[in-house]
Amino acid sequence: MDVAIATWQPQGIRRVEAMDLPRVPGVRYVVSWQMPGPDPVIPESLLCRDDISICFTDNPGLGANRVNACANCDADIILIADDDLIYTPSQLQAVIETFDRYPDVDFATFQFIGSPKRYPEKECDLTLPLPKGYYVTTFEMACRLQVIRKVNFDSRFGLGAPLFQSGEDTKFLYDAIKAGFHCRFFPITICTHDHPSTGDKPMSKGVAMAEGKLIRLQYPGSWILRTPLKAWRNKKKGGSFFPALYNLFRGALIKI
Repeated sequence: MDVAIATWQPQGIRRVEAMDLPRVPGVRYVVSWQMPGPDPVIPESLLCRDDISICFTDNPGLGANRVNACANCDADIILIADDDLIYTPSQLQAVIETFDRYPDVDFATFQFIGSPKRYPEKECDLTLPLPKGYYVTTFEMACRLQVIRKVNFDSRFGLGAPLFQSGEDTKFLYDAIKAGFHCRFFPITICTHDHPSTGDKPMSKGVAMAEGKLIRLQYPGSWILRTPLKAWRNKKKGGSFFPALYNLFRGALIKI
């Protein structure tokens, strides 16, 4: 299994170093270092590891960074990761074992410690629409190499992208389902992320535009009713209602 880690800016590689990535037989860490600066320095603690590979990109946006990470992976299984996670050997082995037990599953999602998000009550296939109240988080996702060779992340989505500044994870799962891959949720904890994710915070303009586009893609028959509900939930998190509603609709109406 390759663990595709996205990091960015000169200090990003220090966050990867702080992860203290465990050595696990059969697991390699592929780090995509985006915009590392004019004179990038890789810490010796990473350079000396034969299970860590570092590649570079200056293409903007988190989606583009994940594309680069996945493009440099060649293992049978690819686990998507960020630069601020905590893994244990048993958690990484659980991902591999899940794909071994389910040879017909192409794309799997799991659980993590650190968020009150709502998960399906039990293991289930993922189709459109997704189970009520469920949304995927990037570092819960793993897939077989054949998925990446046909459907990769959409570089127009993700933090730092020009318009759609989140949602690269949801778009990836959406594209995998639409491409006919067998996607399935497993109630297995695979990592710890001990601070809020984008989905836990009020929406910025770019995040709202991404959410609007994704709502329209997933719910083509009811998106116009769902966008006000999304804006209302944003207000409950401490954000705005009308500015969020405007940007949700604006994103939904942009053609991609």
